[in-house]
Amino acid sequence: MKNTKLFPQQLIAKGVVFFLVALFFVSCKKSNPEPEPEPPPVERDANAMIRDSVYYYYKLYSLWADDYIPSYENPFEFTDKYRSAQSVLTALKGMTPAYPNYRDYGGVYDRFSFMEGLSGYDIGAQAKVKMDRADGYGLYFDMGTVDSKIAQPIIYFVEGGSPADNAGLKRSDIVLSINGESDYAVEIDCEGNDGCKAVDPSALGKIRSRLNSALEGGTLAIKVQHEDKTISNEELTYRTYTIDPIYKDSVYHYSSKNVGYLALSSFEEIENNNFNQVKVDGVFQKFEEQHIEDLVVDLRYNTGGYVDAAVYIANKIGGTKTDKKLMVTYKANAYMERAQKGPNGMFKDTYFSGGSSLNLRKVYFLVSETTASAAEMLINVLKPYFDVQVIATGTRTYGKPVGFFEQIIENKISFWPASFQLKNADGFSEYWDGLAADKSNVTDYIFLDSGNTAETMLETALEDAVPGSSVRASARRSARPDKGRVLQGNSINQLPEKGLLKSR
Repeated sequence: MKNTKLFPQQLIAKGVVFFLVALFFVSCKKSNPEPEPEPPPVERDANAMIRDSVYYYYKLYSLWADDYIPSYENPFEFTDKYRSAQSVLTALKGMTPAYPNYRDYGGVYDRFSFMEGLSGYDIGAQAKVKMDRADGYGLYFDMGTVDSKIAQPIIYFVEGGSPADNAGLKRSDIVLSINGESDYAVEIDCEGNDGCKAVDPSALGKIRSRLNSALEGGTLAIKVQHEDKTISNEELTYRTYTIDPIYKDSVYHYSSKNVGYLALSSFEEIENNNFNQVKVDGVFQKFEEQHIEDLVVDLRYNTGGYVDAAVYIANKIGGTKTDKKLMVTYKANAYMERAQKGPNGMFKDTYFSGGSSLNLRKVYFLVSETTASAAEMLINVLKPYFDVQVIATGTRTYGKPVGFFEQIIENKISFWPASFQLKNADGFSEYWDGLAADKSNVTDYIFLDSGNTAETMLETALEDAVPGSSVRASARRSARPDKGRVLQGNSINQLPEKGLLKSR
């Protein structure tokens, strides 16, 4: 079964699909026992049918359906109040319980359910989920400064398997020109206590717009300066590529212990000995052979992915310490629990299965406020069994303890209603505001490549794992205090949210 394609017949008891058809096409029958002609069928155009289906599937699958979403004998009693599928979904989400901390998302718990148009169908919603494959160059920029006078684009992340990755571009590369244009610098003021700011915000806005436009073009000529001061020119072609989610792995050798490092950009499909499974197995085999005692997992750019992939990696990290212990349980609405809670159901309890021979002492997670979904799940399920330390660029992760699966509607809409909540072995799942950091406001030092032990977030983890290991790195950095200061909140080409998918 394709993991992302869970259709109604796989989830709905026999007879419900027929009910759906009847629900959409005929009006309710009268209770009068005297025989009389049947009323004519209710005529519904294609857009009305889609609106009706959005209501139906939200009522069927939503985590909040039982107590907050009203039942209608005919969906159009509700859906005919709205002109689009998106407005129907917005109204349904607005019925979920109030949560003031999500005031930017309507002030309710469900800020997660979404839909995207297929085959050019316009619903006015932006696509969030791209699994396994991506389009573009795989480049992500921020605005950084080396002199506290001007800021210019810096590559802070290169997605594995992308054209940029294949061309040898790296995090920390300073952009000198794009498509022959070199005027991408903006004057800044770093005198205040709240970081550097553009002297002319409109000039910064124009640079951001130009960069985003360049990233949408069919080709990209980019000139960069690398960490070692060498300069290279690369010609990239916009294309669809298969994501390699492990973009860095290392083992750091110290006299007292060995520490592993694994950087994951997302949780892509792991099954049938595919590329991802082979690569994950190879990395953890190396960790086993080199007897690592601590592990640093870099999730700062990880926005989620497949639950089953997160389970697979959790088993690898858990090793002998968690074998056969409870990993995760699921909460869903009454219908979903009835249909999918059994021994072979989608929401049966998941147990660790000893995926490696590791017996780790401590696990460090490097996170940001975009670390979400399956990435948060991985952290949460390991907390009951390990000394886990969360090192964050802010104070916590994104906050998404719920998941969903795809429902195709009329071959025009891909609909993802939030359908289940995940709990770890301690029953903890209430991280709606994110998982709290043990060490907060640690700089994401984009002027060094991922895996460099002098990079601030990694250095922070290694200093805790092996005290005294980062003294020289800290001394080097203190000699250049201004380098790496970033215009906060000015990332270019934002990382897409991968969501949280369930596949069984």
